[in-house]
Amino acid sequence: MDSATQILDIAERMMRREGYNAISFRDIAGEMGIKSASLHYHFPKKVNLGEALVARYHKNFHDTLGARTSGLSDPSAKVQIFIDLHRSAIQDSGLICLCAVFGAEAKGLPETIGQGVKAFFNANIAWLSQMYRDANVPNPEQKAKASIAMLEGALIVASVSGDISVFEAAAKFAA
Repeated sequence: MDSATQILDIAERMMRREGYNAISFRDIAGEMGIKSASLHYHFPKKVNLGEALVARYHKNFHDTLGARTSGLSDPSAKVQIFIDLHRSAIQDSGLICLCAVFGAEAKGLPETIGQGVKAFFNANIAWLSQMYRDANVPNPEQKAKASIAMLEGALIVASVSGDISVFEAAAKFAA
């Protein structure tokens, strides 16, 4: 694994747990066993790291979603895969969606990172709206917005409370 990928992996895990503003280059470098100045070679400023994290997270989420839904024609099955991707975040790593964490910090984030988070959610709303439209769900865009808000919020509450049933209740609504 190259250094930039390792930095992104560590930063993502740390920021999904503690948030953007709680983590410094020094924290990331400390975990890697290197000097924080070494991180600046790959990411000159923290904002560059944050932008790269959001872009990578967005791409990975939608690439995975596309790969898992490829060849499926049933929009309900596709929606279930979307829900499962959210569920796996908390089940597999105990962490919530990076963009949910950053979304909660949106007012204190650099504008470019906030724009990336907004793009992630807009892409999810568009995708989910289309699935609901294909399934003849009334008010597909409204349902998509509410479903994403519930799923992301449920990840936060489930993480804080240690109770996955909070997420499962939201998943039933979104399905």
